[in-house]
Amino acid sequence: MTTAANVYSPADLADASALVCFGCQPRLRPLSLPRYRALLQRYRMDGPFRDAADAVADGLDLDVIEAHQSEGLILHPREGSWLSYRLKDHPKLGVKDRLVLGLAHVAIAARAYPTPADLEEQSVRRISLAEVDDFLRRLTDRLREASKDADGLTVAHPELQAAWRVYAKLPASRPTPTGRLSESSTRRVIKEALDWLVEQGMAQRADDLGAGHYRLAHRFRVQVREAAASAAFTVLCDLRRAHLVEED
Repeated sequence: MTTAANVYSPADLADASALVCFGCQPRLRPLSLPRYRALLQRYRMDGPFRDAADAVADGLDLDVIEAHQSEGLILHPREGSWLSYRLKDHPKLGVKDRLVLGLAHVAIAARAYPTPADLEEQSVRRISLAEVDDFLRRLTDRLREASKDADGLTVAHPELQAAWRVYAKLPASRPTPTGRLSESSTRRVIKEALDWLVEQGMAQRADDLGAGHYRLAHRFRVQVREAAASAAFTVLCDLRRAHLVEED
């Protein structure tokens, strides 16, 4: 492979592809894998190699958003990419379940990073099932108000309006006979959203803080930053900031 400025050997291209392959496995960490660590360091220091790895990612409909020393190569699937996660592809979810799960994902992000400054700060954020559920329930009335403009006309966030209406009708927690959370409770849905983040290397369970607690990883913050322009995220962040002002 050649470009106007670079000539790549088969070994270079194999290394670039291997690095992207590591990045596609978000739970892997370069600090525990010498080859991953070496390729990541090369990506950070070697411009032509970085261009080759970026080209491999581009061919897979992925954007490289960061080469982080401890969290590795952070990739973001483009909209419509075969690698992107879509709730409608979830085999066990009906329409209402998808709406509530989608709202839970957005609420986790908005509660943890309500301002642009929060999205730039590299501190670890902690969050719990109860906090996310409380955040959404306390804001149900505000979401209802946000669905209308000053003239009483409906604001164009149909997916958000449908989601909070379904959410408000569900119980927070309904234990099953075995003591587990009922599938039809909001905290069960929030747990599913947070457990999915764990599977994707974007959060860790924080049992030392109590049941239902999680730590959000740097990888999650930069993914939220990439998607921060969504209308639903903007609305929930506005409400979260107003909530914080009231608490002060």
